[in-house]
Amino acid sequence: MTRFLPRLVPWLIPYVVTVLALISLDVPVVPIAKYSLYFALAVALPGILILRALWRSTGNWAEDFGLGSAVGATYQLAGWAIFTALGWQRVLVIWPALVLVAFAAVPRLRKYWRIHDPKPLPLLWTWGMVIASTVLLGGAVLGAMKYHPAPPDGTSYYQDLLYHLSMLNELTRSVPPQLPQVSGESLEYHWFANADMAAAVDITKLSPIIVLYRLWLLPQLLVALLVCATLARTVSRAWWTGVLAAVALAGPQLFLFLDTAVNLSPPLSLLSPSQTFGMVAGTAAAVFLIHLLFKGESGKGLWLLAFTVAVVGGGSKPTTLPILVGAVGLPALFLLIRDRRLPTRFLAAGSLLVAAAVGTMVTVAGSTSGSGLQFLAVLKTQGGYAAATRDTTPAGEGGLILPALTNGHVFSIAGVLVLCALLLTGQLLAATGYALLASRTLRRDPTAWFLLGALIAGWAGFLLVDHPSISEAYFVHSAVPFSLAATGWLAATITRIYAAAPAAPRQAPPRGEEAARAADVLAPAPPGGRRGVLAWIAVVAVVLGALFAFILLTTDALPSGSHLRRIALVARPLVVVVAVTAGLMFVWLLLVKRVPRVAGLGGLLVLLTLLVVPSARTFEQNLHLNGGKQAQRFTSATWWVYPDEEAAALWLAKNSKTTDIVVSNTWCRPAGKQGPGCDARGYIVSGIAGRRTFLEGWGYTSQAMAHHGDGGLRYNQQPSPWPDRVELTNQAIYEPTADVLRKLRDQYHVRWVYADLFGGPVSPDLDKLAVLRHSWQHVRIYELTG
Repeated sequence: MTRFLPRLVPWLIPYVVTVLALISLDVPVVPIAKYSLYFALAVALPGILILRALWRSTGNWAEDFGLGSAVGATYQLAGWAIFTALGWQRVLVIWPALVLVAFAAVPRLRKYWRIHDPKPLPLLWTWGMVIASTVLLGGAVLGAMKYHPAPPDGTSYYQDLLYHLSMLNELTRSVPPQLPQVSGESLEYHWFANADMAAAVDITKLSPIIVLYRLWLLPQLLVALLVCATLARTVSRAWWTGVLAAVALAGPQLFLFLDTAVNLSPPLSLLSPSQTFGMVAGTAAAVFLIHLLFKGESGKGLWLLAFTVAVVGGGSKPTTLPILVGAVGLPALFLLIRDRRLPTRFLAAGSLLVAAAVGTMVTVAGSTSGSGLQFLAVLKTQGGYAAATRDTTPAGEGGLILPALTNGHVFSIAGVLVLCALLLTGQLLAATGYALLASRTLRRDPTAWFLLGALIAGWAGFLLVDHPSISEAYFVHSAVPFSLAATGWLAATITRIYAAAPAAPRQAPPRGEEAARAADVLAPAPPGGRRGVLAWIAVVAVVLGALFAFILLTTDALPSGSHLRRIALVARPLVVVVAVTAGLMFVWLLLVKRVPRVAGLGGLLVLLTLLVVPSARTFEQNLHLNGGKQAQRFTSATWWVYPDEEAAALWLAKNSKTTDIVVSNTWCRPAGKQGPGCDARGYIVSGIAGRRTFLEGWGYTSQAMAHHGDGGLRYNQQPSPWPDRVELTNQAIYEPTADVLRKLRDQYHVRWVYADLFGGPVSPDLDKLAVLRHSWQHVRIYELTG
């Protein structure tokens, strides 16, 4: 046991930091402890045991924990679906307990509790991962979570979090789930992450609010670092590339210690649990696929792991499976061309992934309605787009090609080219991996084409899909782990070549003191000298990354004047970057002449610099814009929730059954008259109260998304796809009759009326036709009895 302590004890640091940060947000210790035990014993440990039984151990507990947690979540989802469908969700804890009991009781399974072929990673790997985890977890709590107070402590709530809260509550009730905002309708959304939260609520008995807002994300972030590090080490066979990937993911979160923010830096997210959960599953599936397709490992267990975990990724985020299909498809094409024969194992894997993609798209990967195809549509989100192109077409509209490319103006096309370059600078974590193509040796390795296939698929979705909410960005976010793995592999290849190269021979010392010093420069490096040079390269990369981030930030300007001048102002950061890069290249050439032992490391310096820029840019941007001062919390006039609205919702959650249906006039935000064209993303009852509604905010439904742009309105401003329910709701609250209330109760099984006076004058007749159960200021809650 003593030999494990140096690698085990450091992991207490991120855990303690996270616990203290949560306590500072008034999260009680008991829920923290319960969720910690839940994740360790009901997700991670069963997953580790199943991982080892179906495949094997990675040789170390840390990577087993990462991959095992992804496997454990997959197993947990299966149990959640079975138990919830049978109405047994209250005893869901039996499901993970079955694994622990089986592996303890069955003699041939007991061996999987231990690692029989240990392959411990260096202590430096442990400390690198610990530091990255501490930054990521501490920043997430003290930044993004602090910015988003959990009900009932806030005055405004970001609409996406309330929407996820409504789904979380629904997924503790039924399989298949209903749409919480329209009772009786099917939920069309990629809801696997919310189902994972529902399983946690069922087992821990904790509030859905505290699980979503405070606890669920944190172990997912740790697992994300571990699986990304495992992918990087798997392809590169160098331990430090895993640390490099983790640092690249955690580094951009450093700014959260200085300024709270609406979200984490991509590809991780508080506001999109599906992105984080889907990325974890997709990356873990990629690790399994690499061992299955390229490392000669086989067995039904490995196939089962790769396919089921991939399905979980697809059910969590629709971007996951297309990326994995690209990852398998491109090396299959490479091998077909090289070997002149069809790689059957690749064909089988690709077919399964395509089937999974189609299956999840049809069943659970909803919210894609309204999406179209438009080349470079994502450029519309770039700052300066309208100024540089004179195109004001909103997202989700404009034809198959970006309108700026078809309007016939040369300057508009020039503006598009400038914006494309700026787009790449903003997506360096996802773009740097293409540098893998620079190595002739790696280009001959099918594994390299696996990573490139994932990148190409991710960027294809990013650049071709046109979603009304710019959700095509999730394609490139989901490809980041593959880019980091490719970057690390190329960096490891460069360092291996450098380490294997013979040292420069010592020349005969010329006469004179200066000549003697020059000869000493050309002398072979002393022991550890090459490692010292690599360390200096890393230091210089940090400095250069900060420099380029500073240039991109400070040379930005508000476009004005003529069209050409606006393009020039938008392009100014790029011009300065190119000029500085040219100067640095000249300096590098001079340095190589004076210090030949750094020759060959230019590519490594470029790669590391590119990885530093995103971290430095977010950090410097905070200092530049806010002076390092923390914003206190999320506030929004649109998403404001009045104290009486919130209190009534919490009262309803406490005094009603989880399956009760509520009719309410809260479908639009901000509070006010619920008329046509309002923002139909109100989730007070379905979110904060956690109850099914007869009708609430329909803005995120597939039916509304499909009509994006109709009448010049966005999807969230479209009229309700259920006008009959709008009419019945208005009648029940503003002009109630006994027949209307009876119809709601008997035909639609409505039991409660949440009448919000902010939405209009509530009829006093409701006091006669229903039983008033709660009343405070502007909200009345009635029960329909009979």
